Amino acid sequence: MLPDQNKPCILIYLAPHPGGEEKLREVQAGMEEEGIPYTVVQSNETNAAALSYEGASKSKLGVGVGIGSEDLCIHYVKLPAQKPLFSLQEAGSPAQWRHFGYNAARLVKGIPFKDRPSKNENYETNRDDLYQIVYRIVQKVLQESAQGHGEVKAWSKTL
Repeated sequence: MLPDQNKPCILIYLAPHPGGEEKLREVQAGMEEEGIPYTVVQSNETNAAALSYEGASKSKLGVGVGIGSEDLCIHYVKLPAQKPLFSLQEAGSPAQWRHFGYNAARLVKGIPFKDRPSKNENYETNRDDLYQIVYRIVQKVLQESAQGHGEVKAWSKTL
């Protein structure tokens, strides 16, 4: 599948492999959350650095992402072929793959990159953290109400 040469987008080059679709889905989600378009290209090349460089070279935005079986790279067209901007030299985690999508999009937008998450970080933890914060706030409000703080008293006009 050849990319549309006129469409400004990040080119994601994907080497077919088990688990590749899951990696691709997370990378795409990161780009979508940042609002940057992308096009996916299947390739027989397996090296993520080579894939990402090819994507950056052919992208009108100058940014390419390579998804290999054991690695993941973001490349910028002005960098040497063997020096990708970001490289993950392991299978990684869904949180890491999504951050690659964020950072590829942020490279296009010219805004600061997000910090890379740890391998064990996941998005459920972030949701659980938010739940705990809300739970503590509700508990505090209920406790203060029981102690009479913030109590709403009915106002009546006496004649």
